Amino acid sequence: MSAAARRILTGKARAIMASTLFDVLGDEWFCMAAVRGLGEADVLARLGAAGLDPLPRCPIDGVAEHFSPDSWAVRVYCPDGSRWAYVLDAFPQVGVPFRKPVLKELSRGTEAVSVWQLLAGATRVAHARDGEILALFDSGRFDPASGKEPDRLNRALERAGSFLDEPDDDFSDPAAALEAVESEFGLTVDPREVAGPLPTVVVPVRAD
Repeated sequence: MSAAARRILTGKARAIMASTLFDVLGDEWFCMAAVRGLGEADVLARLGAAGLDPLPRCPIDGVAEHFSPDSWAVRVYCPDGSRWAYVLDAFPQVGVPFRKPVLKELSRGTEAVSVWQLLAGATRVAHARDGEILALFDSGRFDPASGKEPDRLNRALERAGSFLDEPDDDFSDPAAALEAVESEFGLTVDPREVAGPLPTVVVPVRAD
């Protein structure tokens, strides 16, 4: 069983859940967004990304060789045959794909979901559709997700064990958040591809 696999109790049902994204992104810090139905060119256009031609392709641990840690650099993953494209923050302290202007633009005419794990901090989850943020969750507030339409996200988080009164000793907020969105939205990734070289660009800074 992977590090992200754990047992949870949901009512009287016991389930085993696992997150492929968690296995590759880890639990210290990361930020990712998934957007439905867009190809690489569409994602790059919505990001307003600037970059070299051809774009550099950086592995998960090789971005610092090409980009400043202060830049809004992201890696873009568009697996063949998938309904989802992924934007992976190269320097997760920035939280680029979680930023409201970025997430709203990515979700225009479709939907997007984002998870941001801050270094030694809370786990945040956002769900957006048609350019509007529908639900926001912050594990540091010890409350369910709030917003215009939080029910779907709350149900997914609950199934992943986020709201248990007495969670398991090995419970992990970031693992549960990624499990929740992967299960609810049908996200599927190849961990080797996520960790390997991907097109990497700089997103223009946008104020929230």
